[in-house]
Amino acid sequence: MSLFLPIFLFSIIFAPYLFLIPGGDGNGQFKLAYYLINGNYSPQLLVFHPPFKLFLFDTFLLLFGPWSTGFVGLLLGIAGIIAFYYIGKELFNQKIALLSACLLAISGLYLSVGTFSIDDFVMTVMILVAFAFYLKSKYIFYAVFSTCAILTKETAIFFVISVFIVAVINKRKHFIEFLAPIAALLLWTIILYANGQHLWNEYNFSPTKSQGSIYTMLHNLITFGFFNEYAYENWLHLFVFNYNWIYTIFASIALFFLPKNKNKDGLIIIALFSLLFLTMVLGFQTWTINRYTLPLLPFLYLFAIYGATKIRYTTVWLTIIFLAAFLSLAGSTDPVSHAIWPKVQIFNQEFFLSRNDGGDGITYNLQYLDVMQRRTSMLTHGQCNIPYLLSYDKETLKFLGIHTCSTYQQ
Repeated sequence: MSLFLPIFLFSIIFAPYLFLIPGGDGNGQFKLAYYLINGNYSPQLLVFHPPFKLFLFDTFLLLFGPWSTGFVGLLLGIAGIIAFYYIGKELFNQKIALLSACLLAISGLYLSVGTFSIDDFVMTVMILVAFAFYLKSKYIFYAVFSTCAILTKETAIFFVISVFIVAVINKRKHFIEFLAPIAALLLWTIILYANGQHLWNEYNFSPTKSQGSIYTMLHNLITFGFFNEYAYENWLHLFVFNYNWIYTIFASIALFFLPKNKNKDGLIIIALFSLLFLTMVLGFQTWTINRYTLPLLPFLYLFAIYGATKIRYTTVWLTIIFLAAFLSLAGSTDPVSHAIWPKVQIFNQEFFLSRNDGGDGITYNLQYLDVMQRRTSMLTHGQCNIPYLLSYDKETLKFLGIHTCSTYQQ
């Protein structure tokens, strides 16, 4: 019964945006699924990320039609909230679990990225589900969902490595389950090289780009090259951007109380995963899109709630946290972010957007979904004068049965 509130909050906010025309990277991934469903199995499709999300989309496209993919995000979003609730309950208690799940349910980034089921969103949900099963000692289910996470986006390997390290330290059995997702990534890598491809390296802006993404990550780690402008921007997105600094303050308070927690294994996994992800992934020299922080964001929420419950005037601090959540969901009003990030105007909305964020840097709250809803209405009514950050694709429109905007626009 406790889960009703966060699921209801997420569903009622998400529902108006179920039938949006995909845009940005969401459009690119939608088109890949479209190519697959129409028999285009070109090896070039392998240069992006593993195909789990594409197969998920194709299932819905085949069963329910081209406008059905919004339901993938709705169902996965609910699954992630349920898993996150059980993670919070296992690590702390039911109150913290419920409040944390509610915070995730009204997270602007979780909602906006979830609408098009971007890879980072699907990977995050799979990680949360896998972690919940791990904490319940359901290792076969852990193996299944952590494998799904890796076969959505390769960077999930850092969560798997964190679990594996803890398993080795504790001399746990079930090594087949812990090694299965690693084997899945190895198999995927072999398939790539057999087809003349390699792991994702498309927007690698580092000096070591020619050696590939794996070399770049290892080079960054050995040389401390993860201290770079891209990492600084990503870290700001995670710890400061759009009122996240409020969660960071309370999560920092939580650090003083975590040593007393009995579930050391779960906390060590979160710590290892966070450290690896902050350096290896967020320190990678590529576009600094907000959604790259999503796999760590639920844990920031969890520790923020925990920190607020460990100090006096808990009700006041929780009120501040949820007020920040609703403010960040509805608009870009954070005074700290206003002092750091430049702004861009789209329709009647103002977004924070720096030069390294790329076009998808505007996908962080309901403002994005509102402008995408207006864009959808315009395109379906033949009004094709769309701002460049919301550009459309004629192949996508054709697949959706829209023929009124037949001229491709960048």
